[in-house]
Amino acid sequence: MAQNKPTKNSQQETVAEGQQSQTASGKPVKPAKQKVQKIGDFRLVKKVGQGGMGSVYLAHQISLDRRCALKVMSSELSKRKDFVDRFIREARVGAKIEHPNIVRCYAVGDYKGMYYAALEFIDGSSMQDWINTLEKLSVGDAVHVIIVCAQALGFAHKMNVIHRDIKPDNILVTKNGAVKVADLGLAKAIDEDHSMTQSGTGLGTPLYMPPEQARNAKYVDQRSDIYALGATLYRFLTGVPPYKADSTMELILAKENSKYTPAARLNKDIPERLDLIIDKMMAKDPKHRYQNCDELLTDLMPLGLENPSLSFIDSDEKVILGMNSPSGLQSSPSMANAKNIEREINIPKTSREEAREQRLAAAKLDGNTWRVCFKDRTGKEQIKKMTTDQIHRGLATDLLDEKARITKNPKVPMVAVGSVQEFKNQVGENLMKKQDGKKKEDMKSIYAKLDRQHSRRKWWRIIENLRDGTLGWISLVIWLCVVGAAGYGLYLGVPMVYDMIAKNFGL
Repeated sequence: MAQNKPTKNSQQETVAEGQQSQTASGKPVKPAKQKVQKIGDFRLVKKVGQGGMGSVYLAHQISLDRRCALKVMSSELSKRKDFVDRFIREARVGAKIEHPNIVRCYAVGDYKGMYYAALEFIDGSSMQDWINTLEKLSVGDAVHVIIVCAQALGFAHKMNVIHRDIKPDNILVTKNGAVKVADLGLAKAIDEDHSMTQSGTGLGTPLYMPPEQARNAKYVDQRSDIYALGATLYRFLTGVPPYKADSTMELILAKENSKYTPAARLNKDIPERLDLIIDKMMAKDPKHRYQNCDELLTDLMPLGLENPSLSFIDSDEKVILGMNSPSGLQSSPSMANAKNIEREINIPKTSREEAREQRLAAAKLDGNTWRVCFKDRTGKEQIKKMTTDQIHRGLATDLLDEKARITKNPKVPMVAVGSVQEFKNQVGENLMKKQDGKKKEDMKSIYAKLDRQHSRRKWWRIIENLRDGTLGWISLVIWLCVVGAAGYGLYLGVPMVYDMIAKNFGL
């Protein structure tokens, strides 16, 4: 469904008639079987892809005069009723969903025993193609793509449809930068019969699917898509999948152990909060993940990390994230004149965030100059002139702390920056952050102490077990000796008693 890939390595296979040829001996051979040029209402233009269930063609729908991608089931699979039923079911699931960021399904049917689904044609490339070219994405581009995908998946989930195969190959980008979730070919309607999904068969791609899907695909839900989306975000930001293995079984076992290198360790540009979001998306236990896409977006969007448009797209009419339009997107030429701009999901700001924005806006308008005395990062005391805006930025970047002193008039003694009304709230917030950081460090030290105590207790338990075991063996030996001595005493004593009785009674 995607064309013009950045790697430029796909061959365009045109559909043509077979030609007659001759052998070296001059004998004619039978003409090759004529290839199909038309399937029902669709005229085939060229082959653009090959998948597990069949081929994908660029086609032209004659009745509606439009381009589309025609997915045709292979002749081998067409003979299997279970695959045919699943193919038709999946296409109908896709046809239920109409969203600007989900590839649409136009029609499904069969023509002379060939089963097909007509899909929206995307003139662009998949994110896997872009990853192959770029290796990894910037934080802004990666978050942009994930936000759009989360909004699209959230829409599908509310219609009781799970995708089950989210991966870079199934995320397409048009030439002007519109992101589309593709290939609902593995989608499952939650309220439909599960009989077509065999227990123990984890439909999907092992690199990105969650562990519970590998165990049993029957019981996946929206949290499974969130896991796969988290693994995809990991791949975008680091250039590598979270888990690697030599076989599918090893990969599944690695996911069961839930051990992977944190994304922030592989890419230092990833903020800590984004790294935590990835960890939560990819939690082994679905109960510990985001329970739906709205929860994910509530944490992700306030970070403000996304680029308005994708930086790797070269177009004069780039799609801008979150602009008002029927599709929720708007191209850049009209951005300057756009009014009432709002994001697709509006998250209310807290009173603290609004106050911070007001302070920063007021600081930019404030032309006052201050004399500031502070210690730089080397511990050396500095005295510099700063504007109100520069002081706010210095406090935000920890260049200045609560110990800094300021004054407007050189003749007036300096006072603590926190005692000045303009900076009082920001200094207070910084102090609260430091206290929170101290609490975290205290918790870390407590956990470290507990670990040390546990380690010491473990060694003491080993020693105690050895001691108890040794004492047990010693007690057993003593008991056996006592029993043996008693038996030997009886062995010697019984004949002596018998002889004594016989002598006394003349027996």
